[in-house]
Amino acid sequence: MAGVAKIPYTQNWQSDLNSRLSDNCKPSKRNLRTTFSHRNESSLPCFLYNTEIEESEKEPIYPRDHDHGDLEGEDTVEMVIWLRDRTGLHLELQGNGHQAKVSELFQKIQESRNLPENAHTIFSLWMVSPLLEFRLKDDHQPFEIAQLWDRFCLEYADSSMDDIARDEPVVMVQRNVFLSRKDEKLLWDTAPEEVMSLLYHEAKYNIIRGRYLLSDSDYDNLAGIQALLEKGPFTRDLESYKDDLKNYYPHHLCKNKKLRGRKAVTAERLKEAHQLAFSNTGDMTKQQLCGQYLTICAKYPFYGGAFFDAVLQKPTGNISSMVNRSLARGFPERDVTVTINTEGICVIDDQEKEVLLTVPYEQLSWDYVNRREGSKMPTLYIQFLTKADESTRVLQIYSKQAPFMDALVDTCVRKKQDEQSYDKSEDKNETFCYGICNKLDRLCLKKYSLTGQSMDN
Repeated sequence: MAGVAKIPYTQNWQSDLNSRLSDNCKPSKRNLRTTFSHRNESSLPCFLYNTEIEESEKEPIYPRDHDHGDLEGEDTVEMVIWLRDRTGLHLELQGNGHQAKVSELFQKIQESRNLPENAHTIFSLWMVSPLLEFRLKDDHQPFEIAQLWDRFCLEYADSSMDDIARDEPVVMVQRNVFLSRKDEKLLWDTAPEEVMSLLYHEAKYNIIRGRYLLSDSDYDNLAGIQALLEKGPFTRDLESYKDDLKNYYPHHLCKNKKLRGRKAVTAERLKEAHQLAFSNTGDMTKQQLCGQYLTICAKYPFYGGAFFDAVLQKPTGNISSMVNRSLARGFPERDVTVTINTEGICVIDDQEKEVLLTVPYEQLSWDYVNRREGSKMPTLYIQFLTKADESTRVLQIYSKQAPFMDALVDTCVRKKQDEQSYDKSEDKNETFCYGICNKLDRLCLKKYSLTGQSMDN
């Protein structure tokens, strides 16, 4: 892949996601009244991203002359739109309700929850299930997308047919992945309590599910703030904290008491965190406490990003030969989560719960190769600078969701170009990474000089 080393970050490969749907895909009937009580919320997946597409490229989610079966005869469609605070808005959509667009549904949420006029820049509607998650565009029709859910799962989720058959999507309000950390911070002082509360609940969800990996001290700070919001003033009763640990600390820390380099999660630890938060911020309003919580989360490079399931090759044997081998089951693999936001990319080891790589767009170039024949998978190649030895590295990321990663990176880079917001300062990497060191020795990498020459032996 010597060619990848010469790709500038200003060049990329747009993926038209809607065109990937089969024109002959028969929709199956699904009911969007699904509630969280019907499923275990902990099984919700890493995010799957649906890119923005230029107006000239827009296509319906499936062709208009499709056979809708008995959908055309339905006058009323019942739907629940969920929010991360575990509340929902029940809607009865009268007359061709199955054709309701995202823009119409979002307006109903906006009116119901008294969200400000700029709410659409802060939040988006997503289709969420245990297997996939899509960000929806304004002209998408969630009911129609639900009819194609099996098709999406087959193409973009590495799941069994039984799991796909049982999978049911819901419509969820979540943070807009195109809202930058910088722009969000500008909102915190003036945003109404409802907006701050929704942002807080989504960040808390990502903390508890282990999507955001923080230091022990920051986990304690967040747990203390959460205790103030949910428990109120500090209490000295230790018993009141014992049953709540899994609601305040990441599940992987609660389950593994001896996780390498981590403090044990105990009731005493939560009590001390609550006491410290009460001493430091006990006189703050709910809105201010939410702001404190978000301030801690937003320091980290993965905040506000979309999450994708992927696989890496483990660096065993000859790296040069391994990088060019096809991925197959039985080959040494590492399951990872790839996080992409408006500023860069992070790669997280799922098993070790450790950040392996963080790269800002200013130091990144990439390519996407669609490999779907046999045991091969679509691949995202990312190339990044390593200043220590004045070279670049290329990492292969294997995933059915690679086309979505490519599309999201493409959109974010183009937005930065349009806004002329590239930060070319020397400390950009340190600012984005927030002290997180890349673990290159744990990655299977191809090495190049700055002129594009291979440097592997």
